[in-house]
Amino acid sequence: MAEGQLWLDPDRARRGGKDLHLAGEAVGSRRREVGGRIAAASAQRPWGRDDIGAAFEKSYRGYEETLLRAWEGLGRSLAGLGADVVTSVQATVDTDTASGRRFDGVAGRHDYRR
Repeated sequence: MAEGQLWLDPDRARRGGKDLHLAGEAVGSRRREVGGRIAAASAQRPWGRDDIGAAFEKSYRGYEETLLRAWEGLGRSLAGLGADVVTSVQATVDTDTASGRRFDGVAGRHDYRR
């Protein structure tokens, strides 16, 4: 923001939003692939079923579940944020265009993207 004005490059911002959305989808995909393998491997309880293995299981399981939930949530959040950026950019452009048209007396001073 310079001198009380907001400058927005809508194409660049849309690309950034799309990239963020794709990054979120990639994080979610990795969670399903790698996280699924982690969960499947730990379901076999490779640490054993004796007292020591049971103690490890009790401690480990909560951390594993928390990590996998957070990983999944991160992917969803990034994808959603990217989509929200694209929506926000479009709303900003639409609002700016509509406002510019209302001020047709100063139309020569604005770039109305049609």
